[in-house]
Amino acid sequence: MPDHTGSKMIHSLAPGEFLFHRGEHKREMYVVLQGKIELSKVTGGQRKVLALVGPGEFIGQSSLLEGLSRPSDARAVEDSLVLVINEENLEQVIKMHPQLAAKIMRAPGDKPPAQKEALRTGPEHPFLYQSEVKCPVCSTTFTVLKVFEHKLSVTGQDSDFRQRYRDFEPLLYSVWVCPGCFYANQRTDFPNLSARQKKLLQDGKVERQKAFSGTMATPGTLEFALQAHRLALFNSEQMAAEPDKIARLWLHLAWLYEDGEQKEAASDARARALEYFRQAYFNSSRTLSTKQEQQLAYLIGELHFRLGQYAGALDFFRRAVVLRGGSAALNEQARDRIALTRKLAKSTSQPAAGSSGVEETGL
Repeated sequence: MPDHTGSKMIHSLAPGEFLFHRGEHKREMYVVLQGKIELSKVTGGQRKVLALVGPGEFIGQSSLLEGLSRPSDARAVEDSLVLVINEENLEQVIKMHPQLAAKIMRAPGDKPPAQKEALRTGPEHPFLYQSEVKCPVCSTTFTVLKVFEHKLSVTGQDSDFRQRYRDFEPLLYSVWVCPGCFYANQRTDFPNLSARQKKLLQDGKVERQKAFSGTMATPGTLEFALQAHRLALFNSEQMAAEPDKIARLWLHLAWLYEDGEQKEAASDARARALEYFRQAYFNSSRTLSTKQEQQLAYLIGELHFRLGQYAGALDFFRRAVVLRGGSAALNEQARDRIALTRKLAKSTSQPAAGSSGVEETGL
């Protein structure tokens, strides 16, 4: 990368100087050109170092691309120079260094992985308690871990609608698995089976047991959540679930793969989620409200965007914008994504035309 010293895009830091603080909202990311930047946060009155970032590495891409708040403090540990990339200069930077576009999209985010929750219940765990559940397929009664929803504290929301919580990840407990017949589903849908779905799952018991004959991991761990979601997807296919429900499971699985830093698996899961969300948008028998349709259009656009499919992203972001009666906040968010998608499409020479037939003027 050429020397930009003296440029407005270059920021110099002295040892101990902060680049940003945890919780700040600023749509900027940084490339370390010289020196080292320490990422840390204060926990229990003590500062914990999370990572050291050196020359050629990125900081803050989630803040630029997804509008997330800073998850940690960043300060220089020696004399350092960083290249500042924001929405105003992104196109210029990528034109100067076209290889950066692909690197930015592939780079791991600066969001810390979800904690692996220890199996603690009752008074020992502030967010969990045990409860007995009866399987609607085989009538086995078993114990599950339920979340005290009222105790959760939301810290933010990703651009693909993933909620972030303080000191806890409820996604690790969102799928229940019957140990008797391996019926698995999201906890909100677990008891809600039609007579036809119940019959299909009863007939498919042996097939499920053969496919998932291994030992399940400990509930509350990332490994268990991955196993449970894959099993829930297998069940969803067996009972011919609605495409939007299958899509949600694939999207949640993508989030979990990201937490486990399995980038290729996460990308594949997002592609499957996109496939089923598109089916739900165009072919579902369910009637959506205007706000639901807007949210679905935006989410499809976001999945296209994260997969680097800019024409599809623009198409569905525009669909979200032109719907009358939708959320004004989501409308504005979609407009911001349209602007960023156009820049990236132009810098990577991708076609930016969508297929919705919506005029671009004013969007």
